[in-house]
Amino acid sequence: MLAFLGYLTADLAVRLLPARLADCLAVALARLVFATRPRARGSLEANLARLLPGVSDAERRGTARAAFEHFALSLTDFLRLGRLDGRALERAIEVRGGEHLERARASGRGVILLSAHAGNWEWGAAWLAARGARLGARLHVVARPHPNRWVERLFARRREARGVALLPGRPLWPGAARALKRREWVALMGDRRGACGSVCAWAAALSRRTGAVVLPAVMLRLAPGRYAACFEPPLSPEACAGGGYRDALRPHFERHPEQWFAFEPLPEGLA
Repeated sequence: MLAFLGYLTADLAVRLLPARLADCLAVALARLVFATRPRARGSLEANLARLLPGVSDAERRGTARAAFEHFALSLTDFLRLGRLDGRALERAIEVRGGEHLERARASGRGVILLSAHAGNWEWGAAWLAARGARLGARLHVVARPHPNRWVERLFARRREARGVALLPGRPLWPGAARALKRREWVALMGDRRGACGSVCAWAAALSRRTGAVVLPAVMLRLAPGRYAACFEPPLSPEACAGGGYRDALRPHFERHPEQWFAFEPLPEGLA
C-alpha cells in the first residue's frame, strides 16, 4: 500500500507542479535513495564496471548516481504521458535508424522488439503503439508485474490508455507466438533474466518458430520532454542468440551509461 500511495503522490505532484519543479523534486528524491545504498545501487555499479572497465571508482559512482536521477525523471515523464496527446508525443520523438524500423515493418512479418531498461521505454512503447495503430499492427509488451497489485493496475491503465497491450498469461510463449503470427509486434527487455533464463535466447527461439523479425531498439532522453528512438539493423535468430543484441545496444550504453538502469545482475551473455 505504501508503494501505491507513493505513486499516487508522485502523480499528483506531476499534475499540480510546474514541470521543472516536479523534475527537481524527483532528482532530489533519487539522490536521497542513492545515498541509502540500496541493493540496486550495488548491482548498477557492478554492471557499470563491466561496461566501462577503465573508469575510476569515483566516476562510476557519479554515473550510477546520475542513472538514479534519470530513472526518476523517466518516471515523471511516464506519469505525464496520460496528458500528452498523440501529436505532441510524435513531435517529442526523434527517430534514428528509421530505415531499420521501416525494413522490419515492410517485411510483412511479426516483429520482436528487443529493447532495454534505458532512457524511457514507456514512451517508446506508447509511441510505437500509436504508429502501429495507424498501420494495423498492435504492440504487445512483456513486463514483469509490480509486486504491489495496485501499482500494477495503475501502470496497466496508463499503458492501455496509450494503446499498449500487456501480453497476458503464463507461460508467455503461446500468446507471443499467436500475436507474431498475426503480424503484430511483441516488445521484450533483453537486459534482465526471464523466468526461463536468457530473454535473448527466448526471443531467438520465438523468431525461429514464427518467422518474426528481431529488431533491437532503445529510447534515449535528449532533453526534458525530448527523446530519440534508436533502431539497429534487424537480427536473424542465429545472430540474436549469438550476442547480436549485446553488440547492437552496447554502444548506446557506452555513450549514455547514465541512462542505463541496470539495477539487477546482468543475464549471461550480456555481462
